[in-house]
Amino acid sequence: MQLEPRETLETLAEIMDEMSEASKIMPIIVEGLKDRMALRSLGVNGHIVMLNDGDTILGTCEKLARDWSAVIIFTDWDQKGGELSNALTDAFRALDVSCDTEYRASISMLVKKEIKDVESIPALVRRLRLLSGGGRAIF
Repeated sequence: MQLEPRETLETLAEIMDEMSEASKIMPIIVEGLKDRMALRSLGVNGHIVMLNDGDTILGTCEKLARDWSAVIIFTDWDQKGGELSNALTDAFRALDVSCDTEYRASISMLVKKEIKDVESIPALVRRLRLLSGGGRAIF
C-alpha cells in the first residue's frame, strides 16, 4: 500500500531522527561525499564516514574497527549499494564489529519506488513537502 506524501515524510523524518541520534555513538558509513552532504542537510550531525576515500573496503573496516564496536551501514539501495552493504557486513563481522543495516532497509522499503540512493533523499523531502501542502516543518 502506497502511503500519502505526508505519511511518507513523517515516517522518513522519524527514521532519520533515530539514525541521527544513533550516529552520535556509532558511525554511519555512506558511499561518498554527496551522501554525507545529503545527511548533513537533513540534520544528521553525528559521525559519518565515506567509503570512497581511496582506501579498500577492508582497510576502511579495519580502521573503523580500532575505534568502534558497532557501525551503521547506509549505502544506496541499488545493486551496487546492496553489494557494498553485504561486503561491509562480512568484513565487519570478521573484525567482530556489529553492523546495523535496519535504517538502510527501512528507508529503502519506504522510498524505493521514488529514489534509489542516499543523495536523493533531500530532493525527495522537498517534493513530499510540496505534495503534502507544506504545513508544519518536519525536517
